[in-house]
Amino acid sequence: MSRAGADTLSLNALVTLRIGDDEVDYPSRIEDIAEDIAEDSVFVAAPTGGSASLVASGVRTVELSWVSPRGRYQQPCEVVEFISGQPRLWRLRPTGPAALIQRRRFVRVRAAVPVLLVLPGTVTSGTTIDISEGGFRMRIPRQTVRELVPATIQTTIGGVQLEIHGHVIRTGVTEVGQTEVVVAFDADMRTADAIRRFVFHVQLRARAVAGR
Repeated sequence: MSRAGADTLSLNALVTLRIGDDEVDYPSRIEDIAEDIAEDSVFVAAPTGGSASLVASGVRTVELSWVSPRGRYQQPCEVVEFISGQPRLWRLRPTGPAALIQRRRFVRVRAAVPVLLVLPGTVTSGTTIDISEGGFRMRIPRQTVRELVPATIQTTIGGVQLEIHGHVIRTGVTEVGQTEVVVAFDADMRTADAIRRFVFHVQLRARAVAGR
């Protein structure tokens, strides 16, 4: 596989798969990586519902996607083998290099919005520091949070209740000893629209104050 893929993928890494032209992201996990002169292979846990979708699509092409500290990578692959066992596996053959997806530079505004941050095994109340359509920076009570773990943000933005799924891409400690967490996500249309309208109103208020 490409050097980028080898450098940023690891055993048990959480990934998603898209089948053919399907827009559905199927969550999975890396079970093994085999780099060979003849053919590189990536072994992933067979995603729930993925096999039926693969058969229905009539294709074997999938897009493997994962998050690293640099951002989200995507790599085109082909399903070349189904392996029975616990768990059931798909063996993927990369058909192209892993590419770092450059995120749009979303407008970011400072805003203190209450959130619930759902991490593996914990649910923590927090407050945003700044928000955009591509991610939230939040402060939560002091605790250890691992980077790259999946995260869900539950909040209300502009009167709209949202549940946003993403990954932790950066953590740190605030000046008052709290934990700072940055969660990046690919917002669906409803979420992006709510955040965009909220950001616009925050900008309008800031301009009105500055013009006084």
